[in-house]
Amino acid sequence: MIFLYGLYILLGFYSLFLLFIFIGIFRIKNCKDSLFFNDISVIVAAHNEEKDIANLLDFLSFQEYPKDKYEVIIINDRSRDNTEGIIKKYSEKYNNIKYLKIDKEDKNLVGKKNALTKGIEQSNGNILLFTDADCVPGKNWLKSINNQFNLGFDVVVGYSPLVSYNTKTIFQKFVFLLKRLERLSIFSISAGTIGWNWGVTATGRNFAYRKRVFKELNGFSGIGHIPSGDDDLFLQKISKSKKYKISFAKDKKSFVNSVERKSAKEQINQEKRRASKWIYYPLNIKIYLALIFVFYLFLFISFVMAIFSSFSWNSFLGIFIVKVIFDFLIVIKGAILFRENRLLWIFPLAEIFYIPYFLIFGILGTFTRYRWHDK
Repeated sequence: MIFLYGLYILLGFYSLFLLFIFIGIFRIKNCKDSLFFNDISVIVAAHNEEKDIANLLDFLSFQEYPKDKYEVIIINDRSRDNTEGIIKKYSEKYNNIKYLKIDKEDKNLVGKKNALTKGIEQSNGNILLFTDADCVPGKNWLKSINNQFNLGFDVVVGYSPLVSYNTKTIFQKFVFLLKRLERLSIFSISAGTIGWNWGVTATGRNFAYRKRVFKELNGFSGIGHIPSGDDDLFLQKISKSKKYKISFAKDKKSFVNSVERKSAKEQINQEKRRASKWIYYPLNIKIYLALIFVFYLFLFISFVMAIFSSFSWNSFLGIFIVKVIFDFLIVIKGAILFRENRLLWIFPLAEIFYIPYFLIFGILGTFTRYRWHDK
């Protein structure tokens, strides 16, 4: 009976939290085209990206934005392939593309943070805009992000859906769709919390802030030793200061597709790395994540107990259905916001697989190691 009461309490917390996020999504502001163009520095750290870097640079070269108002800084971060040669070729062809090179890692700025810091130090723009080498921004990306800053925001988080070129089998397509729906859910949570000016999560594939924000917070100090987190951990650092206005860009022109080429081993490594960061999160976010983990664990245990007739199926199904309803509120609102309605058909399957996925990678990310560079 105590176990059941615990489940009810956890379900209540979970439902209220998702309702809070759902309301937050409605608080995101719309923006209109602006005639004022900020000076923007697009900064990209590239490590062994010869397959994708040329495609990114092509898209960045033909932005619908005044050429004298933006620059592209590409940092070759210890690549062992032809990434350097490709970047040099583009920097020679286009005046606003700058090339930097990192030969060794800084122990105080591990992962991408060292490369990004070097790029920021060489930047001229008052707006810093970040993406990854395997991304595909549209031609109006800069213009759309610029509109957000002209509303008075200091930080802008954008949506970045997955695009896969490695889905030859039905199983691979199924896994890819599950991952895309999961990313949609994560970005929905990001949008909902940002609606309350609370920065919880972001991705370096589509992330921007004013240069003065980076300077005033002393860059990545305090998180520089952590192998990842140049995006979400830095967003949390910004949010914790309570000095800045955060926005989520919901204009379709601001979306940045991310190419998914990872093998199964690389994907597992990436998920472990993502899950490992929770121990560095602020206390309030840690508590929320811990409670969700416990709720999922209790729910999974109740399912196993119900199979062996030591827990009521009616109680399990009642709790699970309420969870599904609140999950669906977030997913359908995110699908509408991000124009991803075609993903809704896979939602029932995602509900079945996500709990064990969340538990497994939560444990693996906490107690096992991972490699920073997958390539």
